[in-house]
Amino acid sequence: MKKKVVSLNKRNIISAAVMIIIFVIFFGYGNYAQSSSSISPLIAFVSDTQEPMMIEKLWLKGDNNETATKAVFAALRKEQNLKALFHLGDITALGFWPGEWEGISNEFAFVRKAGVSIYPELGNHEYFIFSSLGRNQFFKHFSYIKSSWYAEQIGETAVILLNSNFSDLSDEEISSQQKWYERKLRELDENPSVHFVIVGTHHSPYTNSTVVDPSSEVQKYFVPAFMKSRKAKLFVSGHAHTFEHFRKDNKDFIVCGGGGGLLHPVLKGREARYRDLFTSQNKTFHYVTIGTQGDSMVVRVKMLNSDFRRLSEVYRIGIGR
Repeated sequence: MKKKVVSLNKRNIISAAVMIIIFVIFFGYGNYAQSSSSISPLIAFVSDTQEPMMIEKLWLKGDNNETATKAVFAALRKEQNLKALFHLGDITALGFWPGEWEGISNEFAFVRKAGVSIYPELGNHEYFIFSSLGRNQFFKHFSYIKSSWYAEQIGETAVILLNSNFSDLSDEEISSQQKWYERKLRELDENPSVHFVIVGTHHSPYTNSTVVDPSSEVQKYFVPAFMKSRKAKLFVSGHAHTFEHFRKDNKDFIVCGGGGGLLHPVLKGREARYRDLFTSQNKTFHYVTIGTQGDSMVVRVKMLNSDFRRLSEVYRIGIGR
């Protein structure tokens, strides 16, 4: 009798295991497929990919910057489900010089071949020295961009890109952009197909960089309307060559200026202007990806490893509707 009971138990265990496998195959796979299909198109942000200038190296340390930019773009090409790349300015060091665009144009071409749309904005280096020539080069390489401020919708997320080079804009341009910006935020708040709005500028409203100051103009012109908007949840900027995360009245501000330019030291401790929620001491080259699923937007920060061979996720921000 005892042997028969043991044999019966073995058969029961085998039968149960078979049933579990069948359940996982048929029901688990279905749930996985449903979850994967519900993930929205992915977008990415990168900024400040300019090659270091000789004068900058007098007070900032170089760190294989051109190699870093290539590694950042190589990783972007491998991002699964990436639909759009937003560049927040300072694409080149000398925007007016045609030769400066050759290398970065090749990187953009490789990204486009991977099926990714590219949406750039003007940084201060695009206006550097000969501003009109720099603008001409910008619009020559991105002929589908018709204005230096515009909006794009990717899935259920809308991105507004603004021109924060106030010293290079006329009073009329500043006024026109502001009216358009505030109107666009109101339109997007009322658009049922848009769940999240991201505002992007080159200059950062908030940063602890020791090299560049927070932009008082961005704080004055762009932040108030962003704070009032119901769907505007994230403000993304560059200019400061570091990664930072600030939160103001339950809205998130990130600085993602680590596309390859000379990295900036930041103020720390009591000297810091603002409380940075990203507390890691390793602030190196990086980009940011953003995707939505359900009622949440997920921001992932990918930073270059010390061997410059790959980027790893080092930080994640969850933002609800």
